[in-house]
Amino acid sequence: MAIDHPIAFLLPNTHFPLWLVVLLMSSSLGILHFVIETEPPKSEQLPLILLAFIMSVFWISTAAGELLNCLAALGDILELPPSLLGLTILAWGNSVGDLVADVAVAKAGHPAMAMAGCFAGPMFNMLVGLGTALVIQTTNLYPGAYVLHFHVGIVIAFVFLLLSLMGSLLVITWSRFRVPRFWGFCLVGLYVVFTLVSLVIAKFSS
Repeated sequence: MAIDHPIAFLLPNTHFPLWLVVLLMSSSLGILHFVIETEPPKSEQLPLILLAFIMSVFWISTAAGELLNCLAALGDILELPPSLLGLTILAWGNSVGDLVADVAVAKAGHPAMAMAGCFAGPMFNMLVGLGTALVIQTTNLYPGAYVLHFHVGIVIAFVFLLLSLMGSLLVITWSRFRVPRFWGFCLVGLYVVFTLVSLVIAKFSS
């Protein structure tokens, strides 16, 4: 159903577009809740939190879909491979929120929590996000097989990811589970090198 699909709402012979009906209903419910509820709920906190989490997931999914469309259009205009866009622009967009949150948590005096979030976020994306996407795609193609075409940029990303993880494991273990300052600069430098290598590969492969 198109977002401007005409719908009979309130008046029988009058049609309003779908987006206007949704806007009026949601705004009315929001204003009604703001006027009636003068104190925070005491017995309905958990259902409201679950509902807010589910709605946040839907909004993030919608925004991610629009972001992918913008990336596809940008790749067609600039004639860039999709793998390069995913390794750079899409990765930056996905990581900005984590970067801000982890830096704020570390400055608040919880470096262990911030460091755990740095590894837990990408782990969740790789295991749950990638796993769910592969399950859905293979289910749609069953009994056929899903052929995954690896770009050389993805292989380079795997190599740099392995270097950063193994290097962090060795350095942190050698430093008795204390992260030295120089290793932070090394990780940033490693990412800069990875970005430059990806750009060079994209330039010569195109």
